[in-house]
Amino acid sequence: MPRQLIKPNTFAEHLLQHLPVPTFVLDSGHRVILWNSACEALTGCRAADIIGSNRHWQGFYTLERPCLADVLLDEALACRLPALYEKTSANATPGIATLHTENWCVMPDGRKLYLVIDAGPIINEAGEVIAVVETQRDRTEQRLMMQALEESEQRFASIVSSAMDAIVGIDHQKKITLFNPAAERIFQCSQDLAVGQLLERFIAPRCRSLFERFLALDDPAAKKPIWVAEGLYARRANSEEFPIEATLSPLSVDGEQRYTVILRDVNERKQAEQTLTRLQQEKGYLQEFINTEHNLGDIVSASAEMQAVFEQVRMVAITDTPVLLLGETGTGKELLARAIHELSDRRAALLVKVNCAALPSELIESELFGHEKGAFTGATQQRKGRFELANGGTLFLDEVGELTAAAQAKLLRVLQEQEFERVGGSVTLKVDVRIIAATNRSLADEIAQGRFRADLYYRLNVFPIEVPALRERSTDIPLLARFFLDKYARKFGKRIRDVSALSLRRLLEYSWPGNVRELQNVIERAVILSSGPLLEVGQLLASHKSDDDAAQPGAETLAEVERSHILRTLEETGGVIAGPAGAAVRLGLNPNTLRSKMLKLGIGRPLMLQQD
Repeated sequence: MPRQLIKPNTFAEHLLQHLPVPTFVLDSGHRVILWNSACEALTGCRAADIIGSNRHWQGFYTLERPCLADVLLDEALACRLPALYEKTSANATPGIATLHTENWCVMPDGRKLYLVIDAGPIINEAGEVIAVVETQRDRTEQRLMMQALEESEQRFASIVSSAMDAIVGIDHQKKITLFNPAAERIFQCSQDLAVGQLLERFIAPRCRSLFERFLALDDPAAKKPIWVAEGLYARRANSEEFPIEATLSPLSVDGEQRYTVILRDVNERKQAEQTLTRLQQEKGYLQEFINTEHNLGDIVSASAEMQAVFEQVRMVAITDTPVLLLGETGTGKELLARAIHELSDRRAALLVKVNCAALPSELIESELFGHEKGAFTGATQQRKGRFELANGGTLFLDEVGELTAAAQAKLLRVLQEQEFERVGGSVTLKVDVRIIAATNRSLADEIAQGRFRADLYYRLNVFPIEVPALRERSTDIPLLARFFLDKYARKFGKRIRDVSALSLRRLLEYSWPGNVRELQNVIERAVILSSGPLLEVGQLLASHKSDDDAAQPGAETLAEVERSHILRTLEETGGVIAGPAGAAVRLGLNPNTLRSKMLKLGIGRPLMLQQD
């Protein structure tokens, strides 16, 4: 609409301008005619830069997309609402009704906010929509609290349902109100039949008087939990008696005294302990990734190069096709592997990671395929391998280019046949596993040099994805720097609002041989060292880049730059490679990967043999 339809200095405009809720107004041509101060504070975009343009989306998103106000102005966009927003009002009619949505938004500065968004039309006397008002409310903290509460409730329900011990709740009349699945199994009685019955139905007659003393609900002194380790017997639904140990915990609900009884079949305890020991041995196989950073929605990037990678990930994730992730160390290949798994039909099963560089050839069979008890010295019990644990899910072969020739040969058969035998076993086990591999090496060159099997390469290289280095997507550096700044400022309790202009220029000029991982380490150190409101990288990059480097970009090859960078870091650490003060930590590399790079770049063995 023409801007004169809403006259300046009117009460309505004054109200919207000074409303404490972030608000903007679009005319019928999708142009901004009002961008209030609260909207400036939320987005960091000045009204003078936005008013008169159709670039309002830049305040809330890293890529161009319709805002809610645009949907009200264009009915053709209505069908896209479910894809655009996490939650939308069910009865919204574009052009007439007010729209309400809620959504996580990755702001242009890297912040991730949960916004509650409303948009409503301004209609003239002829019933025409001449403008649309949109408001945003930051509900990030409330959303996170709700998620935490929901997760807490789910965890409680899950713990009660999956607990190995019987959990029985009783009211003031000593009638059963809670009977979890373990209680159903131990007492061989369904919950429907147990709830409402007196607890004494499940106590051995010889122990009922003792239980009555423990459950002295009317005794004011009976306020503390009691653990009874022995001497009690319970009774199953078929009247079979069995020894138990129990904890009786009093609680008050709405002024009424109640008890929670947690009991365990003593005869099952040893079996449970044996099971726990086995699970602890297998625990080392289950690889964990950082929770809120392992899906495409949380990989911070606005570059066209990474968007192309994301599109390939989305396309291949819904298939079972093997994927080969190619790229330098620190580019985020593990995050992409997690994203492929989470977007696939296998997401309910495990993603099991194998660090191929860390597997000696003599142990590769046991690690990947497991072993039977007595298969070799030290094999005191049966152990599952990585393939067996990943059955039904995904196996991530990280640094696959580091495998020895012997290990490659042993891996090839299971990739071809999807079957194997445990070491020392004779039973053939079949598995259904999706393979994702990653390497920072050129496997084609490795094949030419006779260091990698061509047949294994063709098994893995069905759908290759090239992950660009950070220097190839420099537009992501400011976003990532601010993302890590926010993360570590919160972690260390620092009030640092942004990166200084000089530091940002230094970050953009640096070549980042260690990629995103190196940038993350630099920002973490800078946050620790910074004391002002702006982040200063100071001399953190000085040892990585000389004045000549800055004056003559591209004068050296990438290999020469990387070699110089590793040599300088080794000098700073006195030749120490591994350990908390070693060069590998500073470079953001696995120690084995660093040693491999040193061999490849011709860095002398005296340094490599330095004590770690």
